[in-house]
Amino acid sequence: MRNEACTDQLAGRLLLAVNGISHRLRVLAGPDELTPTRLVTLATLGEHGRSRIGDLAERVGIAAPTMSRLVDWLAVHGLLTRSPDPADQRVSNVELSEAGESLLARVRDQRTGYLAERIRDLSPEQVASLVHALAVLEDFAQGKPSQLREEAQP
Repeated sequence: MRNEACTDQLAGRLLLAVNGISHRLRVLAGPDELTPTRLVTLATLGEHGRSRIGDLAERVGIAAPTMSRLVDWLAVHGLLTRSPDPADQRVSNVELSEAGESLLARVRDQRTGYLAERIRDLSPEQVASLVHALAVLEDFAQGKPSQLREEAQP
């Protein structure tokens, strides 16, 4: 029972830390109209390139009609371009515009700079701990069991 209470307490602290970091990074993103979902959509296009709206919705984890409205907003604001799919004229492809690429690069630079500044202030031991914890957090973010735990088992 004590181990479960410690695990719950650790999970609560982790949630607060992740939410705090996330909030600070969102503040760096710029105007309130650039919501986290809009940024994730731009980042997903930046990572995967031209995509069908349905595929993009699946990658981002939202419904296709919601993604269609989101794409409309991003297109109106010049952050992406929409074009018909050559193989199926009923389907639209979207990709980042130059303005979208520029915005995404600026936001990434600001956020990476914020984190790098804090990491530079850490001791070598703290950096080593962060590197170790980051592997676990990356697994959490991808919904995978921790590789470190699997490697530690005989």
